[in-house]
Amino acid sequence: RRPRVDTPFKMPSLKMGVKMPSLFLALLASAAAAPATKGRPRATEPPSPPATPPKIRYVVTEEKQTNVATTKGGARAPACPLGDVCTTGPCLITDGGSCATSPDFPNLYPTDEGCTIYGLPPVGLDVIAFDVEGDEDSYNDYDGDGDFRNDCPDYLTVNGVKYCGTSGPAGVVPSDGTMTWVSDDGVTVSGWKVCWAAPSPSLPPPLPPPSLPPLAPCPLGDVCTTGPCLITDGGSCATSPDFPNLYPTDEGCTIYGLPPVG
Repeated sequence: RRPRVDTPFKMPSLKMGVKMPSLFLALLASAAAAPATKGRPRATEPPSPPATPPKIRYVVTEEKQTNVATTKGGARAPACPLGDVCTTGPCLITDGGSCATSPDFPNLYPTDEGCTIYGLPPVGLDVIAFDVEGDEDSYNDYDGDGDFRNDCPDYLTVNGVKYCGTSGPAGVVPSDGTMTWVSDDGVTVSGWKVCWAAPSPSLPPPLPPPSLPPLAPCPLGDVCTTGPCLITDGGSCATSPDFPNLYPTDEGCTIYGLPPVG
């Protein structure tokens, strides 16, 4: 029996084409690129809700040539036939197109409403009725425009001026042909009725009188006549036809060549 001999362990040399540090980095890159199959799923952000389209309010600007109202955002109100008065929203055109009222007049007008009356003629407005919620606290800037004197919760606007309470735009000429009504979500009352008179059409000029035919030459020193009138008394007098009898109807004459005496 041969005796046991202990020899130290010798690490075999690695003969590989890739060095150890490069192989380790390659394994890490492969593990990172592999899709995850276990564990909690990655959280995703919820989709954004669709944007709510803004509510368009008609704010009319002047377009005299086409009589079309334009909104503040550039959209157009329905075209109004030339010579007519039209409205956007719930306001009413009444009395054959010569008046406008707040919604539901003479009953309480609704809250959060608005309209624009456009195509108004350039004449003074006639306020038939006007009862709109007014500014009870004149020291507060209700609409936040920096002017506490024009704070109307509900108002009718003509030429940029707000009217509320019981004072309407009597006699005001709408320079841009529009009136705008706005009500808030507060108190409502009976509202308003405003009329206008269409300008009277201009009459054609009167026709000139028919031109008379030229007079025949009259001998110098004589007095002559056209038509049925008579020269009498040796040329020193003239009479109507048939004088002293009744003169005929639908007749006429001209006596000419008269001397410059009384």
